[in-house]
Amino acid sequence: MIEFREISILSPEMRECIELRVTKEQEEFVASNAYSLAEAYVDTKLFNETGGEDGAYAVPFAIYEDGKMVGFVMYSYCFDEDYCDTHHYYVWRLFVDKNHQGRGIGKKALAHVMNIIKTKPHGPATHCYSSYDPENKASQATFAAYGFKEDGREVDGETVAYYLL
Repeated sequence: MIEFREISILSPEMRECIELRVTKEQEEFVASNAYSLAEAYVDTKLFNETGGEDGAYAVPFAIYEDGKMVGFVMYSYCFDEDYCDTHHYYVWRLFVDKNHQGRGIGKKALAHVMNIIKTKPHGPATHCYSSYDPENKASQATFAAYGFKEDGREVDGETVAYYLL
């Protein structure tokens, strides 16, 4: 069973989270969890200070399977004109530790985070976006299997995909 637990740079489990690793071949496709947790802290602080006018409200979770931390996922509620001209949700990170890949955890975690996003917990939106390196076939397949559609754009060298909420 997949379970999410909110995590931050202040969480006691933070060290365990930043020690998770993808395979050597996947390292170029995803930021470290330490970097992601730092981004979440800074961006959420900015969002709160500006009343949401700039930046992103980031929500990081450790992914657990049967009580063991096996991955990390982070979504945001943001306004980023590169993606959409209004607030939207964004699946920012999806990370499964190399020792737990190949068992469908990424697909289950994406479904779980999308169930959260569909409730629009941080505000109204019509779209959820994500992006991935065009060479990252595993991410492409995971998002496509859930129903994300590529829209033909690239932002910062990554393929943009969207899901209508």
